[in-house]
Amino acid sequence: FALPHEDDVKLLRWKEKYDQIPEDTKDPGLRKAKKALKKKMPKRREGVQYWTEPQFQQLIAAPSADLASRGPLPWRLLVYMLDISSDVKLIRDLVAGRLLGEKEQTQAQKQLDRMLMTLYRSGYVVLEPKPGPLLDPNSAESADESPAEPEPEKPQTTLTLDLGQRSAPQPGSGDASSGGKTSAKKTNSSEEPENEKPVYKATTAAATEKLGDLLMLRAVHPLYALFLMNHLGIADRNEKVMAMESLLELPRSLGRAVRVPPLEDLPAGPLATERLDSQLLKLGLATVEELGGGSEDEDEDDKKGWFDDDYVPILTLPRKLQRLFEYDFPDVHDLRVWPCWVAGEVLNYNGDFNNYVTSNKLQKQEGMVFRHLLRMVLLLDEFAMLCPPDIDHGEWKEELGQIADQLEETCRNADPQTTDIWLEDLQRRPS
Repeated sequence: FALPHEDDVKLLRWKEKYDQIPEDTKDPGLRKAKKALKKKMPKRREGVQYWTEPQFQQLIAAPSADLASRGPLPWRLLVYMLDISSDVKLIRDLVAGRLLGEKEQTQAQKQLDRMLMTLYRSGYVVLEPKPGPLLDPNSAESADESPAEPEPEKPQTTLTLDLGQRSAPQPGSGDASSGGKTSAKKTNSSEEPENEKPVYKATTAAATEKLGDLLMLRAVHPLYALFLMNHLGIADRNEKVMAMESLLELPRSLGRAVRVPPLEDLPAGPLATERLDSQLLKLGLATVEELGGGSEDEDEDDKKGWFDDDYVPILTLPRKLQRLFEYDFPDVHDLRVWPCWVAGEVLNYNGDFNNYVTSNKLQKQEGMVFRHLLRMVLLLDEFAMLCPPDIDHGEWKEELGQIADQLEETCRNADPQTTDIWLEDLQRRPS
């Protein structure tokens, strides 16, 4: 099937109407109508590619393209399979069944080994055979050395990080997600030397009690969500909302209206000032300027803009968390965050959805904003089932419940019928 261009459709519909009036009609009214139709005849535009009969015949005769699987193995799918069975062969068979070439199949199996090692180092699974100390699936260490059995590493999100085990990026180097001027390209996990062979392959991966926490998070990156749980206990209300909201994708068409406000309008909270800033500086993951320290001449800094060569954008809270996560989990390359300030701003408008939309000129995108708030309600409910280490579970659950109730009430006041339909649909939809 080939869909015609909309211009051809208009032209064909016009021709059907035009041909209904005979050319030799004597009726003055019909002749006048036919003349008026002729003036309104649609035309093809210059510079636009339209279907031709030879092109269509060539398409029919051409052989079909080869299908190929795209995207990596999802973390949640891996976790679900490990929860069902510890036999890694089942997962390897799943990966082998994907529509990939020989080289891509080898890379996919290596990526699976790295994912299992990441879960092992974070204490979510126990691997057999036991990996050696600091053994990576692509390490050059020989498996014949039989190193002593290590204890599974504690999640690095406890902030007890060994600076000698990894090399931190140089301050100011930036990354693709930070919005900095300079950007060091990340090494694609699938791009490896062809002669490199993995030293370690797991045969079983037994789930620990912690693995169940990953299963509770349906709609977001499970590793990053639990990373956030280790930090949000000391965060204030605005920081909690901003960190969770950054897990939900928003289209770029919303523009500046949903950007995180500058520090002078939305000051940093305790999570940023008491923990993240010092950790990022200590590990060399951010510069003083990126954290809002600025220079001695603050008036001159205020005049700088995006097009200045020495302009350094201030890191938002989600970007700070993202950098620390990427340091803790260097083999996780599929994390995406979308720093925004929608739910928090709606709450600042006392839950008045229409006032928020009109004040920020989002009338044309109000459906996107509306759905975003409903997704935020469900995300808050998921996070409420877990608890950070720095806060009482009852207090945590009550605070998130209040935010979720306010956002749900906001949506119901704007459109109660759609709220019920979308919430039911989002809860029922598999992630």
